Amino acid sequence: MRPRDALHALFRRYGCPARDRAFATELVYGTIRWRRRLDWMLGRLLRGKPESLTPWIRLILHMGLYQLMVMDQVPDSAATHESVQLAKRYGHEGTVRLTNAVLRTAIRQRDSLSRPTCGGDPVSDLGITHSYPDWLAKRWIERYGVESAAALMEAGNRPPPLSVRVNTARSTPRDLAASLAPHGIQVEPGRWLDDFLIIRHGGDLHGLAAHEAGLFQVQDESAGLAVRLLGPEAGETVVDLCCAPGGKTTYIAQIVGAGGRVIACDTSPHRLRRVEEHRQRMGLGQVRLVVMDGRSPGLDFTADRVLVDAPCSGLGTIARRPDLRWRRTAEDIGRLRGEQLALLEKGAGMVKPGGVLVYSTCTIEPEENEDVVAAFCSRHPGFRPDSPGGWPEKLAGVMDGAGQIATLPPVHGVDGSFAARLRNAG
Repeated sequence: MRPRDALHALFRRYGCPARDRAFATELVYGTIRWRRRLDWMLGRLLRGKPESLTPWIRLILHMGLYQLMVMDQVPDSAATHESVQLAKRYGHEGTVRLTNAVLRTAIRQRDSLSRPTCGGDPVSDLGITHSYPDWLAKRWIERYGVESAAALMEAGNRPPPLSVRVNTARSTPRDLAASLAPHGIQVEPGRWLDDFLIIRHGGDLHGLAAHEAGLFQVQDESAGLAVRLLGPEAGETVVDLCCAPGGKTTYIAQIVGAGGRVIACDTSPHRLRRVEEHRQRMGLGQVRLVVMDGRSPGLDFTADRVLVDAPCSGLGTIARRPDLRWRRTAEDIGRLRGEQLALLEKGAGMVKPGGVLVYSTCTIEPEENEDVVAAFCSRHPGFRPDSPGGWPEKLAGVMDGAGQIATLPPVHGVDGSFAARLRNAG
């Protein structure tokens, strides 16, 4: 279970107030995000290695250290006391004494612990300083260089901007901003797209009347850029081949309008239920849901445009999903290549002559992005890179001349993502 889903389940069960939800979210996400850095601290505070501790005590010490070293609003005494109480519940007398001693020593050595000692190896140094596994640090250093890799890691450790897409069939950015203001929610215009708003201050958006009324959808601008690259037009038929959880589907439907049609496909009925919830909430009757494996589609028609939002490593979303850096391995990169290519090829078979095919991911790794598109084009010369006409000047910074979008968090201020546009010349 993802940390986000586990937290939401607990919040629903216990009815936590907003302040407690914010604290718990920061503690859980921060402890996961900074796991390696916290282990480095433990290595200097323990006689043995952190791995020698039981998982419960190691995690309790991680949470205690995170509160002491990062969460300035938590008094030292409170962080230490609560950690000791947890050690009593999940450990024994010896681990209780250990927890108390480690955290009190950390308070005394706070200044030295806040600056990791670097040994001269850039992979290890960046990995410890920014709390990333060595394989990923090495990979990004080789591709971007030390300075840019460090910037990418720093961006992955900052809470990402929360953005919403305005349902322009029911509201406008100005009207939505006005409806959110009484709830203490401050917004700014989207960085790239004029129908997006960036939420700067505010709590849970899902319980707001504006959300229930379908006035907006929580969505990162990088996902919106892929839809803009697809370029749906009013009245068209569009297939979204891997549609869940439905953000791109509802955006496409919003653009094609009531006279258009969006065929939203996914293998999971459970995930499609989330798409259906969004569809109903936003009043998008033009969406049709299909339970289907995109690698063997059962659709017997062609569409004006097809979006293949392929499964991937998700490494462009590390800021939102800090557990990914620890769950993924070097072997995972490219593991889905066969599935990605199969989806792209089946999606291509649904594109009518002259129609548009877009392949998109939420990763920044070339094996899952440019390499997949190149392999597909070598097998299907009838599909050619296509730069959309009338592409806004404001968006020139995210697209190259071949009709490909590539975003990096430290450069573009959105999730890392990729999208390539191809036209069926046949």
